[in-house]
Amino acid sequence: MPIGAQGSSGRVPAWSVQAALQGMDEAGIRTAIVSVSAPGFAPLATDQATALARWCNDFAAEMALRHPGRFGSFAALPLPDTGATLAEITHAFDQLGADGVCLLSNYGGTYLGAPVFAPVYEELNRRAAVVFVHPTSPGNMQLVAWLSASTLEFPFDTTRTVADIVFARIPTRFPRIRWIFSHAGGAIPFLSGRIDVLPTNNPALRERIPDGFSAELRKLYFDCALSYSPTTLDALAAEVGMDRLLFGSDYPFGPRHQMSATAKGVEALRWDDGDRARLRALNAAALFPRRACA
Repeated sequence: MPIGAQGSSGRVPAWSVQAALQGMDEAGIRTAIVSVSAPGFAPLATDQATALARWCNDFAAEMALRHPGRFGSFAALPLPDTGATLAEITHAFDQLGADGVCLLSNYGGTYLGAPVFAPVYEELNRRAAVVFVHPTSPGNMQLVAWLSASTLEFPFDTTRTVADIVFARIPTRFPRIRWIFSHAGGAIPFLSGRIDVLPTNNPALRERIPDGFSAELRKLYFDCALSYSPTTLDALAAEVGMDRLLFGSDYPFGPRHQMSATAKGVEALRWDDGDRARLRALNAAALFPRRACA
């Protein structure tokens, strides 16, 4: 069922289990945690989105059973329908053993700090769930040159939603949720200092983050998908600490060889062996101990 255009080519790329496994083997990746990326189910009616989310989650669980130790999953959710989403969370965790859930950076222009998501966060907090956030197109895009939405608008949208959840005090109000943001947090590593300074002249904003923006960022996790350059990762590590970094490839929205390129990029970082190991596997093993012991 085609649900929208995406990616640098404007098309949803081809994907198969066997191609994924082959790429993982080539890159030295033992386990991949899969998710449904942008545009999610936004173009679909509620009943269609609910049915498709269930199908995707059941498929991912069956795939994991067929290939032990190779796949986990972040469950797809039929947001913005709260009732259907809560039902799918129950199914995904209690029946399928999902590793977490996947959210998009915005739903119809509503970012993740909005009050409408509070019932979902209450349930995810109760379960101490991992929440992986992937960007999607903002409501009002400003494309430049020949660049696709995924080139600039996606990382900018991650930046928006990170700031939104921080200033909405979501990590403080729901402290058991473990948040992962893709693509090194978009522009966050480079703008965090600016964001930290500006609320000093706005007491209402400073009340929301009394310990500062950087302290709030250190409660979150970030992956290195499409973001493994030393410039990006050095800045991110300095901002949030080595224990908050995770490996990610963004396959299949990046080509299969991107998995190997990312693995090689991590090994080429001028970090010590322990820090590279944290990014490559150790931090993920602590976050997903069940997968680490598989």
